[in-house]
Order: sequence, then C-alpha cells, then structure tokens
Amino acid sequence: MQSPDDLRNRREAVVRLWDMSRGAVLLPGGLPVPVPGTDQYHDFHTHPEFAYLSGARLSGSALAFDPGEGWVLFAPVAGLEERVWVGDGEDLDALAAATGLRVRPLGELSGWLEHRRGETLALLGNDDITHQPAAYALESWTALELEVDAELSARLSEQVSESRRAKDSSEIALMRGAADASRAGHLTALRLARPGMSERQLQIELEAEFFRNGAERTAYGSIVGTGSNGAVLHFSPTSRVLRAGEIVLIDAGAEVGGYASDVTRTFPIGPRFEGIQRDLYQLVLDVQQAAIGEVRPGVEYKQLHLQASERIASGLADLGILRGNPAGLVERDAHALFFPHGLGHMLGLATHDAGGCLKGRTASDRFGLKWLRADLPLQPGYVVTIEPGIYFIRALLTDPARREQYRDVVDWDCVDGLLDFGGIRIEDDVLVTGTGADVLSGSIPKSISEIEALRAEAHSR
Repeated sequence: MQSPDDLRNRREAVVRLWDMSRGAVLLPGGLPVPVPGTDQYHDFHTHPEFAYLSGARLSGSALAFDPGEGWVLFAPVAGLEERVWVGDGEDLDALAAATGLRVRPLGELSGWLEHRRGETLALLGNDDITHQPAAYALESWTALELEVDAELSARLSEQVSESRRAKDSSEIALMRGAADASRAGHLTALRLARPGMSERQLQIELEAEFFRNGAERTAYGSIVGTGSNGAVLHFSPTSRVLRAGEIVLIDAGAEVGGYASDVTRTFPIGPRFEGIQRDLYQLVLDVQQAAIGEVRPGVEYKQLHLQASERIASGLADLGILRGNPAGLVERDAHALFFPHGLGHMLGLATHDAGGCLKGRTASDRFGLKWLRADLPLQPGYVVTIEPGIYFIRALLTDPARREQYRDVVDWDCVDGLLDFGGIRIEDDVLVTGTGADVLSGSIPKSISEIEALRAEAHSR
C-alpha cells in the first residue's frame, strides 16, 4: 500500500517541476473497454500518470489541478443499477484518506471545467474524455470550449515521466512484492514442467502460483515458448507440448498494487541442458551477470547494451556461429541476427515504464539499436530490466537480404542446423542503488547447477 504522505510528496515534486502560475491540468484515468457480445470488459489498466499522482486505480475518474486550488480527484459514485450489477464502488471518504486528496463526485467535474472556460488547459493521462465525455459525466467536450495546449501538455507529461523514473520506498516495496510473487510462479514452473505438458498448462500452473502469493494480476501476457516457439519474442502459449531434448522460455511477471515484475527464465524440458544448449545458456548468463555488475548511478543504459552486444558477439564467435572481431561485428549489427532486442527497459507502473530517450536524444534506426527501449543515464531509484538473449529466429535467419549482407561473418551451415533451436533469455528486475544494483528478482534460480538440480528433482518424482 502506498502511503498518503508518499503520494503527496510526488504531487508536490511534480508541481515544482511544472512551475505553473495559471491554467489547469486534467488527468483522466481511462475507461474500461467493453467486450462485444457480453456485459463485461477487458482487464482495466489505469493510465500510469493518473495512478502515479493519485494512488488510485479507478476507471472513469479524473485528477485535476490548478495553481490556486491545488489537487482534486473526481470519482464516480455508483447509481442503483451499477450497485445491482457491479457493487457499491469506492467510498469517497475512504478514497480521500487513502490518497491524501480532496475527493469530489464525478458529477462535479463539469462545473470545475466550466469555471475554467477560456483558461489554458493541459490534458495528460488518457484522452478518451474528449471522445467519450458522457463516461466522465460530461454532456459534451466541445461545448466546454476548453483551450487544450498540446505543447504544454507534452511538456508536463514529460516532467511527470521524469519524476516517475526514480521509485520511492513505497513503490519499491510493491515491486519487491511483485518479484516475490513472480519467484513463486517461476519456481513452480521449474518443478512441474514435464514432457507432454502443453505450454498453456504450464502457463496456468505458473500464474496460479502468482495469485496464491499476492499478485492481483499478471503484469503482461505471459510468454511460454518451447522448442522453436521460444524464438518468437512475444510468444503466446499454445497447445504445443513440451518435448524432451528441447528448452522452454518463460517470460512472465506478477503485478502487485499496480506495479510490475518482469522475469524470464529458460530451462531444459529434460533433467539437464544438452549439447550447445549448455554453451549458449552459459553465454547468456555470463553476459547478464556482467551487465548487472556494471549497473550503478551515472552509467549510460545504451552503453550497457552495447557492451552486452559485444560480449554476445564474442561468445558466438567462440562457438563458431559468427566470424570476426566482436567490436567489428557489433558495428555491423551482425550480433542483432541473434540478439535483436534491447538489453531491457524501465519498469514500474507499466512493464515498459517511463523510460525512452532522455530529452534531446533520438532513437536510433540501426538494426542493432532500433528496439532499445531506454537511452538515459541510470540514477538511484530507477528499476530496469537486464535481459540479454540469443535466438534463432527463422524470419531473420532465412531472409535472403540478410544472408547476403552477412555472408562473410556468419556460418550459415551451422545456423541452418539450429533453426528449430528456439531461444534463450534470462531477465531480472534491477534496482539502481547509490553504489550499484539490487536484483529484486535475484532469488529466482538461474545458474546451470541450480536449474539442473530442480529439473532432476522434477524428473525423479
């Protein structure tokens, strides 16, 4: 639970950054998306800016600010029909106590906006209020004649993102809870996976353990890919069964209090890694541990990625898959044939949290950098994922243009023999401290000896 004092401190810090003498800010939290043909909705995720500043996760709510009156949260009050079908909803007094905000019924939002007609308005959060005003108890958005300043809105939103990057103590506590729930699920998967079990069955066992250990939901759609499916970066589990001799990649995280965990483990379906599985797994693990060891304040995340890329290129050259000098291979982006994504991303209220490029920087379109999700210096309180991987992605490795481009630096005969290998990724959630790194998910086994001990135990039952 986040304390009202922590939430007040966040809002005060953001107001100092905004430095507004006039105008107003509106942050709608978002609306649930209906499932056609039912009376239900898709899983609702509050807009992260709204959740960060309010501490609430209510659909159809709006947080508002102006320099004169400060903050106010407009929250829906359930009518009779809603109380019959979905319950009484949030008590406004309890909501005020939990958030430290003045809380008013949503029906009063229209009057608050009318009072600011003609003033400059910054619109943050979810813009669905402009095309679904009735869901926020407004008769019409256009009739309010509000002057939404797009440039101001973008600036204030960027400043909220800057504030969100460093996590406070209550946020870190929730992320530790999410990592603990993820640990329980991944341990269960390591202990239960058997030949003949389907990816979907393994997903069910994993996620059930998340919920038994305090998760409110999964932080994202769980990825469970066995065999060649493990090479699909965002693979959704299917009925494909686990087969002895293959490996399975599981990327799945629990969510607690709106905060995400994001963990990947890869392990053999049988009792041990076999052949090149062991070599590639140890390579990825070495790269990950080296990158975590280099995490500290001031280090550029992009540099961590490039160093990890060079280590992957070096290891693949040692195994005869690539040919050439590691630095030269990375300069040509040859490593990206096998490690196409970035080293990781910011983590928090969203799986890909307030990260991106530092203001003034632009994303690269290089093959080896285009999917890097963060380009900024690390600071204390940031939580990032460190997730190197090696994959044999058929779409990339059978592309004629890429085969021609890299004909001199890839042993294509070797690669052709590994097109059904799948992929290996190892991912942990890493808190940047004042001097280094605190791995929130570090108790989840990942060494070869730990994994093989658990797999041997599983096969002895």
